[in-house]
Amino acid sequence: IAVTGCDSGYECGIEKTSYNRIKFYNIDENKIENEYKFPEALTVSLLINGKDSIVVNHITNTSNLQLPMSYTQDCDTLVFSYENNATDSLFVKHENIPYFISMECGLAMYHRILNVTHTNAYIDSVSIIKDYVNFDYNENIKLYFVQ
Repeated sequence: IAVTGCDSGYECGIEKTSYNRIKFYNIDENKIENEYKFPEALTVSLLINGKDSIVVNHITNTSNLQLPMSYTQDCDTLVFSYENNATDSLFVKHENIPYFISMECGLAMYHRILNVTHTNAYIDSVSIIKDYVNFDYNENIKLYFVQ
């Protein structure tokens, strides 16, 4: 008895979610850029349609984040909540770019960062390093914190 299947052998191994990779920095008194590990607990929420979803909860000793981007909006609002009840907001304006993978796997979404603005409780400045957000592991945004 022979058993055959209809499996094409094609697997959709590609990740379908592209992540905005944000790294933390500060500038020391000698004006040298240093990686910054956030010493206190940090919670990050993503605000979508007036509702927030916690995407990172009480993380400590971290110097970077990988955060999903919205497929349905053109501006993501990230709320950084610190242990001392202070908050900062990061507004990431972007365009969504559909990416066709294959008939079997369908579409994925890439993004192009157009602009980033922020509040100033602890965030000093922001720099866009790589505006195209896809499935690679390259840094997209440098987030500078005050000393």
